Amino acid sequence: MFGIALNSLDLSLDLMANTQGGLNYFLNPFEFYTLPIEDWITDAINYLVDNYRPFFQAISSPIRSTLEGLQGLFLVIPPLILLIIFGLIAWQLAGGRIAIYTVVALSMIGFVGAWEAAMVSLSLVLTAVIFCVLVGISLGIACASNQKIEKVVQPFLDAMQTLPSFVYLVPVVMLFGIGEVPGVIATCIFAIPPLIRLTNLGIRQVSTEVVEAAVAFGSTPAQVMWEVQIPLAMPTILAGINQAILLALSMSVVTSMIGVAGLGQMVLQGLGRLNVGLATVGGLSIVLMAIILDRITQAVSKAENQSSWQQRGPIGFILSGWTPLKIALSSLITVIIVSSLVVLLSGQQQPQVTEQTQNTGKFTKEAQSSTLMPGEGVIVRSGNSTSPYARFVTDIVNIGLEKLGYNVKAQKQLQIPALHIAVSNGDLEFYGTHWEKLHEAYFQNNGGEEKLQRVGFLVPNALQGYQIDQKTANKYNITNLEQLKDPKIAKLFDSDGDGKANLVGCEPGWGCEKVIEHHLDVYKLRNTVEHVQGDYSALMADTLGRYQQGEAVLYYTWTPNWVASVFKVGKDVVRLSVPFTAIPEHMGEFTEEDTSIDGQNIGFVPDNVRILANNKFLSANPTAKRWFELVEIPLEDVNQQQKLVQDGEDSPADVRRHAQKWIENHQQLFDNWLKEARQTGN
Repeated sequence: MFGIALNSLDLSLDLMANTQGGLNYFLNPFEFYTLPIEDWITDAINYLVDNYRPFFQAISSPIRSTLEGLQGLFLVIPPLILLIIFGLIAWQLAGGRIAIYTVVALSMIGFVGAWEAAMVSLSLVLTAVIFCVLVGISLGIACASNQKIEKVVQPFLDAMQTLPSFVYLVPVVMLFGIGEVPGVIATCIFAIPPLIRLTNLGIRQVSTEVVEAAVAFGSTPAQVMWEVQIPLAMPTILAGINQAILLALSMSVVTSMIGVAGLGQMVLQGLGRLNVGLATVGGLSIVLMAIILDRITQAVSKAENQSSWQQRGPIGFILSGWTPLKIALSSLITVIIVSSLVVLLSGQQQPQVTEQTQNTGKFTKEAQSSTLMPGEGVIVRSGNSTSPYARFVTDIVNIGLEKLGYNVKAQKQLQIPALHIAVSNGDLEFYGTHWEKLHEAYFQNNGGEEKLQRVGFLVPNALQGYQIDQKTANKYNITNLEQLKDPKIAKLFDSDGDGKANLVGCEPGWGCEKVIEHHLDVYKLRNTVEHVQGDYSALMADTLGRYQQGEAVLYYTWTPNWVASVFKVGKDVVRLSVPFTAIPEHMGEFTEEDTSIDGQNIGFVPDNVRILANNKFLSANPTAKRWFELVEIPLEDVNQQQKLVQDGEDSPADVRRHAQKWIENHQQLFDNWLKEARQTGN
């Protein structure tokens, strides 16, 4: 029998091996079927967005109210008064040394120019922690009280703690929109699991003898929980709150990708502009705030080892007896409280001034004197990507909208996929740097012509392509990307020692990523070329450093972009050709003529940077639509502005000034555009 079984097995294996694909099917069945989890999740999210998005936005109202209240409070109180208040709170809760550190650390944040951003981040963290405490402690108590609830909640906590935080940013944006409120929700998802776990753990670790004694004395289950178990578990619960605070603060940079302002936005902008100083200021401020909050919460969790609150801090100092010094201190505290109330009341009565209004200057004055203000009373929210040129061209568009009477809000900086989602859902009215061909997939996946419309040609004839340093190109006569099939040529551009050429390419999720990946496949370069992905500005900073050290460099780039002002084609670098035209199918069909410039096939179709706007906004605002159609900025002008950015003029105020200067240099053309747009509205 055993021999018969072996013979049958041999025959089966021979049959599978001789059958086309049989052995592959046997050894690797995963190649022949894949569960469509991706499609199921996408369909589920789209269903929720289409049918229940107003519901999700409605339930975010308490978060929005809390956040706006805290943020308004922190920003309306003068920094010096708020600094003293924070110092007194830290003194009361954590002692004199922590109070001194709090004042010194916050003063450092203020003197490096990050005070307002720090207060925005602090309001976001406190709002997230408030709702984490409300939900987390409640769920922790429920888990400790009921084993079945714990078994249900446990897998969700495991997923929330192990799932990369970037993954749930997209569904959060689709359901709740962009900005601070979705940022708070994403932060809560990331920060709440430790609080639930530690609350559950702390209650379960309470001695059973103590619980039995309480029951023996006639305590009800509620009394046992609230008067025995929770007080004894409080140090563990406070440790959970401490972890929630630190995790919430660590999300600052991640949530900045969906338009959340604050210190994280400073770090993101610093990376996008290759401004190490700005990124360091934002990062250092986050560290200082984290230490403040950590030390204060740790001190509160050890409060049982300290004297009572009436005997410590400023309250204890005042109540311990009246002396001239204490009278002076109490008077100072009274003055601070009264001053804060006066400032709050006066701040509520003063009209709010937007960033754009402050920076526009004479443009606002001229707009008010105009007889035709078709956009009066209409709010416009715009977005830009992390590319440095995006803010410049969007500022020019926004200044024109202001002159037409529109109430233009500060630009939101988002990743490209989030920008398309935001415009489609109506969270933004327009996005100024949509690439017509490169972003085709984003356009179609977010509603296409039903929800969106491409308007005008803001920057025509934008180029993309592969470039290498001229020294290496001349020495080895490299002119075509196909030459990288040769391992010896590819090794020239190996920066990590694996023998493959390191091609600095696109950030994950960008439209150019799919084109580059497609090129590596169709040109059969996978064995010799590695597509290096990450933050583009950071990767190009490394590329620039290696170039300056005389090393060979290979990278993808586009114009308009600051890279063109550093690596000049024909002088510093050369543009590579490709063996033949190969564009992904979803972008359309193109010939070699379509992807060639000056007789060279660069592998990418010259594109147009256009304004992507929400259909409903365009239908209701024909003046804005006409304005979008008229504005056109030459590629050379954008490249010149990018040189200024590279030279250090990279702050939002600098870029705004560049936009105003461009308008002054083209005043007659700009005024003619405005005149024609007004006539459309009239």
